[in-house]
Amino acid sequence: MAPTPLMTIIPPDVNIADLQAGLADDGVVAPPEMTPQILQVVAEARDKGYDLHFVVTDKVYPRITYYRDIATELQQETGGTVIVLGGNYIGSASDEFSRVQLEQTTDNLAISNPPLAAQQMLDRMTEQTQVPWTVVTLVLILVVAVGAAVARKLQLRKGTATRPVDSPAVDTVAATATAGRAEVESSKDDIHD
Repeated sequence: MAPTPLMTIIPPDVNIADLQAGLADDGVVAPPEMTPQILQVVAEARDKGYDLHFVVTDKVYPRITYYRDIATELQQETGGTVIVLGGNYIGSASDEFSRVQLEQTTDNLAISNPPLAAQQMLDRMTEQTQVPWTVVTLVLILVVAVGAAVARKLQLRKGTATRPVDSPAVDTVAATATAGRAEVESSKDDIHD
């Protein structure tokens, strides 16, 4: 199951036990005129291998976090994914989809039409592709390492590799430069005398 937040706040007019009983029946708690369409979404989700539950309410709560808190409480009992479609917001909790996926599904959602919103959420959740960031990072590191190795090999092949600081060639150049400076300094002294 999904991790539980430290504190959930359930509005006093919400009876979690009644909602859980309704979800246990068929996965949907909604007004009768919406139930058949949302049941089709739940069945489609099951066909795709997901355990989806919907609660539809026309309540408008002052804090949008209440919807998520209701979904979180329900999800602990039901498992799977619980979506609460409220009068002004959507709350969700899942052990099948990440929080990012759940939040992304709510963008431009037809919240005023709960059956359509339910279908949109299912479509968006199941059609998203998760970017495997660990794999992407490892591939980028590998590309950089191979690129550095190839560049170094080409550098050695062309003979343009930098010489170490303690090589005899560097010592000779340094000695020549020091002697040249000494001659310049002595000639300046001769001019001023």
